Amino acid sequence: MTQQTARRYFFSILALALTIRIAYALVTPPFQAPDEYSHYSYARFVHDFRQLPVQPDPAVRSEELEFHQPPLYYIMAASLFSSTRLIEGRPLLPLRFVNILFSMLTIVIAYYFAATLFPKSPFRVALICGGIGLLPTYSYISATMRNGVLATLFASLGFYLCAKAVLDDEQQRHARWSWVGVVAGLAILSKLTAIGFVCAAGLLLVTTGRNRRDLLHKAGWFALGVMSTAGWWFVRNWSLYGHFLKVIENGERFIPPPVTWAHEKQSAIVLFKTFWAVFGRVNEFYFADIYRFYWLFAGIAALGIIRYAFQTRHDLPARLAGFFAVAIGISLAATFYYAHNHNSDQGRYMFPALFPIATFIAIGLSTIFPERYHRWVLDAVLLAFATINAVVLARLAAAYLQIS
Repeated sequence: MTQQTARRYFFSILALALTIRIAYALVTPPFQAPDEYSHYSYARFVHDFRQLPVQPDPAVRSEELEFHQPPLYYIMAASLFSSTRLIEGRPLLPLRFVNILFSMLTIVIAYYFAATLFPKSPFRVALICGGIGLLPTYSYISATMRNGVLATLFASLGFYLCAKAVLDDEQQRHARWSWVGVVAGLAILSKLTAIGFVCAAGLLLVTTGRNRRDLLHKAGWFALGVMSTAGWWFVRNWSLYGHFLKVIENGERFIPPPVTWAHEKQSAIVLFKTFWAVFGRVNEFYFADIYRFYWLFAGIAALGIIRYAFQTRHDLPARLAGFFAVAIGISLAATFYYAHNHNSDQGRYMFPALFPIATFIAIGLSTIFPERYHRWVLDAVLLAFATINAVVLARLAAAYLQIS
């Protein structure tokens, strides 16, 4: 494969991803996506009252369940709220299309991110773009109204900037880290699931500092970027609620269960499934046949990653590999924490870490399969992901037709 071939794959993936997302947006009835009505109510509140809502405790009405969320997405959605009156019977469609745009920008950034990391591996470049662009849950979620798509966009941009900072000496100038901090602040101001990127980026500063003075300068610029964008929100939370973060999912007063192997194992299985393919208002649509494919797919990639780790030569710098691993680890730990304490096992909370996850998957598959088979493997993966989306769209259309 050549870079020109990778570019052709990228444009094909882009067109296919756009088509799939528009189809999901049209097939899914209003407010049938997870928590969509609550996200809609937040944006409507900002539009109607020109201020941010205060989360009641407990939050028992569905309109109030997302009032604890960071406000950036809802402020943007509120400015476009008048568009919800353009299409009678489908008020969410314009706002869904905004998230489709955010996700398409994320795929474009994925191409430049992958090409920066692997300029001599067009297979990995195309696979990273295809995996992100055609991932079923991400494709579906990107066609609904929610704040996580914007958080994924900013976190993805941050991963790209950090990769450039490590690989390009010109980017090592201290002030450049303020831009990384601004992006990190925008990500956390969109959704707290971006915490994995933000924390890992801060730790990356430690490994890039040549001495204590250099480290303090970079950390200062990074902190300035974060606080200049998101600092006010943490101060607001402290003044309103008495702590920097506000998370009240509902009024049920959920009591976390004891930490046991059986419970955490089941939670991990649910997180795996909901990361790859889950759909519906309260995630009621699960497809066992699809999960069998993804267990096999993830298993093969994991074997390749293990083999890559034991190789003597690595084309991914150790500093970046560690950065990606830390970001995934923090995201996973935060996702498990939220699942355990708030009864919400959702793999989509890992989406701000999609870039490092896709990077390791691409490395694993490129290592386990000889280079002469890379074109076949790429075609098979893209065909499988696209087919799964088509099958899900057909099943969802049939299910919603019966409901209506």
